[in-house]
Amino acid sequence: MSEPTLESLRAQDAHLYDPARFHYLEVLSRRLQTQPATVQKVLALRLSAAVSDYAGRAMSAPAGSEAAKAMPPTRSALAQLNRELTARAQSDADGVLLSDGANLSDMKSVRQFSEVWSKISADQQVVQALHRAPENAGPLNSQKLMLRSLDLMRTLSPDYLRRFISHMDSLLWLEGANTKPVRSVARKSRAAKTKP
Repeated sequence: MSEPTLESLRAQDAHLYDPARFHYLEVLSRRLQTQPATVQKVLALRLSAAVSDYAGRAMSAPAGSEAAKAMPPTRSALAQLNRELTARAQSDADGVLLSDGANLSDMKSVRQFSEVWSKISADQQVVQALHRAPENAGPLNSQKLMLRSLDLMRTLSPDYLRRFISHMDSLLWLEGANTKPVRSVARKSRAAKTKP
């Protein structure tokens, strides 16, 4: 029997057995090719053993077990969760009555406008932050890492980015509201000290 390869496992849909582990094996395979010859030998042995172990576990999983069922890719599971949360929020909003007795579902165009506007606003905030990024920041600069995370979030999940920015705005507002009284007390105490 021939040694299993990542390509053969993917062709058999075995990559769905444990997507995170399979991704690790693919990354190890790519890194192996960029290493010196002596390191390549060590990594090739590790990769071969890990692929064989993965293939054994994927093929020996009981047919009825959860692990053996073909799992959809993680991205589609997140998309499904996002759709379910949106549907729940929509059904909750449909049940709320406004003060004049009108239903929120009657104001669908207003809600759609609000959603589009918040997406555009979040996107613009990220673009502005990216333009203000430090030019010569190192790869581990915290501001650069945060901006890279926001840019990836904007690409992968605009809805999550919108909610994340809304949450951050709320936290910043709370922080500002919490620090204002402290400043006024500090000013009063300074003024009292300066009076003869």
